[in-house]
Amino acid sequence: MKSKILIVDDEKLMRVSLEDKLVKEGYAVACLSNAIEGLKVLQSTNFDAVITDVRLPKIDGIEFLKEIKKLSPDTIVIIMTAYGSIENAVLAMKEGAYDYVTKPFSLEELLIKLRKALKHKDVVAENILLKQQVLSQYGYDNMIGKSDAMKHVFEIINTVSNRDTTILIQGESGTGKELTAGAIHYNSNRRNGPFIKLSCASLNKEILESELFGHEKGSFTGAIKTRRGRFELADGGTIFLDDVDDIPLEMQVKLLRVLQEREFERVGGEETIPVNVRVICATKKDLKKLVQEGRFREDLYYRLHVVTLHLPPLRERKEDIPLLVNYFMKKYAAQQRVVINSISQEALHLLLLYNWPGNIRELENAVEHAVAFCTSGAILSKNLPQNLTQGETSSGIFPVELSTIDSLDLQETLSEAERKLLLWAYQKTNGNQVRMSEILRIPRTTLQNKLVKYNITKTHIPATEQT
Repeated sequence: MKSKILIVDDEKLMRVSLEDKLVKEGYAVACLSNAIEGLKVLQSTNFDAVITDVRLPKIDGIEFLKEIKKLSPDTIVIIMTAYGSIENAVLAMKEGAYDYVTKPFSLEELLIKLRKALKHKDVVAENILLKQQVLSQYGYDNMIGKSDAMKHVFEIINTVSNRDTTILIQGESGTGKELTAGAIHYNSNRRNGPFIKLSCASLNKEILESELFGHEKGSFTGAIKTRRGRFELADGGTIFLDDVDDIPLEMQVKLLRVLQEREFERVGGEETIPVNVRVICATKKDLKKLVQEGRFREDLYYRLHVVTLHLPPLRERKEDIPLLVNYFMKKYAAQQRVVINSISQEALHLLLLYNWPGNIRELENAVEHAVAFCTSGAILSKNLPQNLTQGETSSGIFPVELSTIDSLDLQETLSEAERKLLLWAYQKTNGNQVRMSEILRIPRTTLQNKLVKYNITKTHIPATEQT
């Protein structure tokens, strides 16, 4: 299908020249002399792009641009401006123009900009469609996954979203705890209320208390005016407290009171403020262990532990990696205005073999890096970050060299990698299964099953260590 282009310029010679060039290039072109007629046409006809002069009778090009964006936000607009009027071009870009050309310009220059603009428009549209397809099948918001572990997460979100139950999200850094909290909020009956976030990490008692509950004017040095806290701002919606394990013990009792009684006082204030808020907390630590160590209040733990949602690390859901890679690839290709349609098998194998200590956040950064260095329509292994192309894993135990081979058996390769990791852990701990499960971060029962599967016994410990 031909791309439809609307040209608006009061100079007849410019309209004719542009129309002739664009028609020869295979575009469907309409020409008008003023913006008023242009707006009438745009109300009844969809155009892929509008090329307009800044100087127009009755309505200038900037106002025309604003109205186009109201009528059809996805329509590409390229502004033509006279030499010496760059400020108009800058203003146009701020108002949503894709690009501009300064008169006099060559038709070839304009054509290059138009091609680039239309290609970008196609990439964005494809990315939106892809996201809609992926999310309808696999996830909530930006959460993506088809693994059994993620299906279980989605089931919990679906079940608890419309209930005001307090939720504790557990997971390593980079597993998507904030995204999960957002998915719960925006799929709940509180979705039209505020979603207020606060990271409690490394905030001292005074700062955290003010952040949570606000303060009155003059309550401490620097309190030059009354300030509402996060709980007050979240009234009618949801508050998400990340790194809740970092809340000082003396502050935990105040948080407990809010959870129990749904009221609080600002720092330095006497008025009791009621609040209607849903609380979601997140931690990357074992709160039960912190309770046993006396570093977290037991009563607060049980108040938070009403519904617990565990987010699996990426190394336990590697079947989701191709789906995530595809999503991030399209996202950053659209942002960087490049066309990337695929990833090579070798590059994907490297991503599957890596253990991802930084989880999804690390994977996203790796794909963004690859897109930035990609010079073709496909991501290659050489485009990936250096630690991946050199075959490092999070443990750094063994290299993966793929540059000299054309294909491999993925399951066989993953099994070999797993066997080597088990051997490394067995030798490092002298066969102590408790230590092995700790350094490999897997349950002991899972470890025992894998030791049997790969027939790893004391014969694999060096003789000097067995004596």
